[in-house]
Amino acid sequence: MKSTIDSNDDQFRLINIEYLEVGATQFYDIFYKTSAFGTPRFVKFASNHPSHQDKVRRLIESGESGQDFYIHEDDLAKYHQQATRSLRQLISSPDKSLKEKTEKIYDVSKEIMRDFFEHSASEKILQSADEVMDIMEQCLFANDAGFHSIAMITNKDYYTYTHSVNVGLYCLAFGIKTKMSPNDTRDLGLGGMLHDVGKSKIDHGLINKNGKLTDEEFKAIKSHTTMGKEILESMKCYRTHVVEMADQHHEKFEGNGYPNGLAREEISNFARICKVMDVYDALTTRRSYKKALKSFDAILIMKNQMKNEFDPNILTNFIRYLGPDL
Repeated sequence: MKSTIDSNDDQFRLINIEYLEVGATQFYDIFYKTSAFGTPRFVKFASNHPSHQDKVRRLIESGESGQDFYIHEDDLAKYHQQATRSLRQLISSPDKSLKEKTEKIYDVSKEIMRDFFEHSASEKILQSADEVMDIMEQCLFANDAGFHSIAMITNKDYYTYTHSVNVGLYCLAFGIKTKMSPNDTRDLGLGGMLHDVGKSKIDHGLINKNGKLTDEEFKAIKSHTTMGKEILESMKCYRTHVVEMADQHHEKFEGNGYPNGLAREEISNFARICKVMDVYDALTTRRSYKKALKSFDAILIMKNQMKNEFDPNILTNFIRYLGPDL
C-alpha cells in the first residue's frame, strides 16, 4: 500500500485512539487525512510493521495528538477486535466508575453497529458484537446494575444502529434480572443487538421515511425479519435463540404478526422478550416525525393499546424491573 492514497472518504473510517493498546501489535495501517486541490488524501501515519509500533505507542501515551486518525474499511474487523480487548482491561480497573465503563462499552457497540448499517461493512464485523455483549454482561452483573443504569447511557435519538444497541442492552438487563443462565443471558443480549440486521438490506430512505408507507413499501420493510434470519444463519456462528429473535421479533402474542403469524408459545421466548424491548425503545426515542415518550407514557400505550402484542408475563416483569425509570 502506498504511503499516500487519493481516495473517497467512504473507504476510510475515523478511529478512536483510546482503543489502541499500549505495547500491543497493530495489525492494520493508520492514516491521517489531508487534501490536495480539493481531493481527499490519506497519508499513512504508521504501518503494521513492528518498526512503526513505537510511533503508535507515543501517540497513545500522549493522549492529545490534535489529529484525527483513520483506518481503511478492510481493517474494520481487526480494529473492533482490538477495541473489545481494551474494554476488558477497562472493566477490570477499580479506578473507573460503572457509568464510565458502561459508556465506553456502549460507544464501542455503537461503532460496530454503525459501521455495519451505515457503511456496509462486512458481516464479519458482527462477530465483535458477541464479545462486547459478553463484556457488558460481566460489567452489569458484577455491579448488580439494571435498566436504570442502561437508561443513563442510551442514545435518545433513533437510528437503526443505536436502536439495535439499546434493545440489546435492555434484553441483557432483563436476562440478568430474571436470573437466566449466563449463556442464555448473553444470547438474549446479542440477539437483541442483532435483531434488526436484515434492515441492512433495505433502502435507508425507506426505513427513515416520515410519511405513511405504501403497501409495497411496507412489504419491503417486513422482509427485514426473514433477511435477518438468513444473514445470521449464513454466518454459522449463532445459536438458535439469536436467529429466532431476528426472525420473530415482529410476531404478536395473540397472532397476526409477521413474517409467519405465530402466536403464544409458537413464538420463541427470546423473541417475545425482544418484542417488548424493541417497542419500548422505539417509543422512548426521538425520531424526525415524533417526540420521545416518557417511560410511563410508553408503558401505558404498551399495556392498553398494544396489549395483544406482548406476552403479559414478560411485560409485567419488565415494568417491575424498570423501577426508577418509571
